[in-house]
Amino acid sequence: MPKFSIIIPVRKINDYVKESISHIKKLDCQDYEVFVVTDEREDYDFSDSRIKIINSGNVGPGEKRNLAAKLSKGDILAFLDDDSYPEKNWLSKAVKIFEDSDIYALGGPAATPKDAEYLERIAGYLFESFIVSGGTTYRYRPEEKRFVDDYPSVNLFVKKLAFEEVGGFPIEFWPGEDTKLCLDLVKKFGRKFPYNPEVLVYHHRRNIFKPYLKQISRYGRHRGQFARIFPQTSRIPMYFAPSAFVVWFFGGLILSLFWKIFFPFYLLSLLIYLIVVSFVSFGVLKKEKSARAAFDFVKGVFLTHIYYGVNFLIGIMKRPDLELRGYDKKTGNYIGG
Repeated sequence: MPKFSIIIPVRKINDYVKESISHIKKLDCQDYEVFVVTDEREDYDFSDSRIKIINSGNVGPGEKRNLAAKLSKGDILAFLDDDSYPEKNWLSKAVKIFEDSDIYALGGPAATPKDAEYLERIAGYLFESFIVSGGTTYRYRPEEKRFVDDYPSVNLFVKKLAFEEVGGFPIEFWPGEDTKLCLDLVKKFGRKFPYNPEVLVYHHRRNIFKPYLKQISRYGRHRGQFARIFPQTSRIPMYFAPSAFVVWFFGGLILSLFWKIFFPFYLLSLLIYLIVVSFVSFGVLKKEKSARAAFDFVKGVFLTHIYYGVNFLIGIMKRPDLELRGYDKKTGNYIGG
């Protein structure tokens, strides 16, 4: 029986999944099986008996993962998104960490691919920046070890027995099914689980600006929803910050129109915001050696705060309908969570 069961949900076989499988075949730990879960029957052959393609029907990624978990034979479930691929030592590093029998789950960073093109790299810089991701930058780049209570399924390990004890992924949430799974696991075991930077995968970013902002909007709406119904891990100041910015930006503008004396103070606050964001953009300028890159980063920060902030407020006020709303018809991969 394999040690790991790697599970990848996808609408249909696409180039991202093929890339992921090619890297999985090169892992230095070969004690695994793989489930690629598609909507419909696929005739594609990965030329490896350990790699199984199963069809689930037109359901969300959480339900696809649950189906594969039921069929799996591994002791540890290793979840990847369909547009991510692992570092060569991904599983061998995880094996050592799970030697501690008290560990029931494990998360690792999902970094921007080293060969990413320009539009994808800018999105990566945004995710890696504290001014966008707040205290969760460790999800997007390797940082120091820590314990966490909320982690995305792009790079998440869970012992199969622990997964079964909490009932797997909740199918009524997407995006956010991974947040709820982690909440259930932490509640069940009474403690957080480790994040380790050595358990590394690479995750393709959505190109700026339209695909990226669609994804950010879904993130904001999901987190707003969870801040309302699951405050344990989502009612945190950093998640409210973009909404506070939205209220300040538009509220201050309206107030300035009716109360002229307020306008200089509003203008000064905008200038301070621009200075701070521009200062952060120097890191991008240094890496890319391009003024355009720095400008796109500044523009991306502003639009991220607006799109996330507005959708966070919508999520708090109204629960989004469950639907397959994160599907890229061109690539065949999920873009929601």
